[in-house]
Amino acid sequence: MTMWSDNRNHLLDDLLRDVLIALVARAIGVPPGQFVAIVACTQLVESLSHANIRLSFGWLGERLLVSPRFHRQHHAIGIGHEGEAGPGSLGGCNFAVLFPIWDILFRTARFDGGLEPTGIRDQLPEYGGRDYGHGFWSQQWLGLRRLLARRPA
Repeated sequence: MTMWSDNRNHLLDDLLRDVLIALVARAIGVPPGQFVAIVACTQLVESLSHANIRLSFGWLGERLLVSPRFHRQHHAIGIGHEGEAGPGSLGGCNFAVLFPIWDILFRTARFDGGLEPTGIRDQLPEYGGRDYGHGFWSQQWLGLRRLLARRPA
C-alpha cells in the first residue's frame, strides 16, 4: 500500500472508465474545465485512500469519505479482495475508494478493522507465488491474456 497504488490500473481499464465518465459528465452538463478539476480532486482522494498511513477520519468522517484506514481493509490479506472464504470467493469488504455509501448500502462496509498486512494472498510463496509480470508492459500483457482466457460459466 502506497499513495501510488491506486494508479496501477490496466490501460484498458483506465480507457473504458475515462470514456464512460466523460460521456456521463457531458450528458449531465458538466463543462470540460470543471470536469478536469473534479477528476483531479477525486484522483487525489483515491490515491490518499491507498496511502500506508494510520489515518482515520473518525466515526462520522469514515462514513462520508473513504480514509486510508477504511480502504486498507479491502487490501488486507484474507479479508479484502478474497474475503474469508479464499480466492474466487464473493467475500470482501470496503470496495469504495471515494464514498463509502455503496459499501454501507450493500453491507460490505467494515469499520472495525485494524492495520492488517496487505497484499494478494496468491503472490505469497505458500499460496503458489503467482506471476503478475515484471515491468509495466509485461503486466499489461498478462492482464489481457488472463481476461481473454476467462470463459463464461
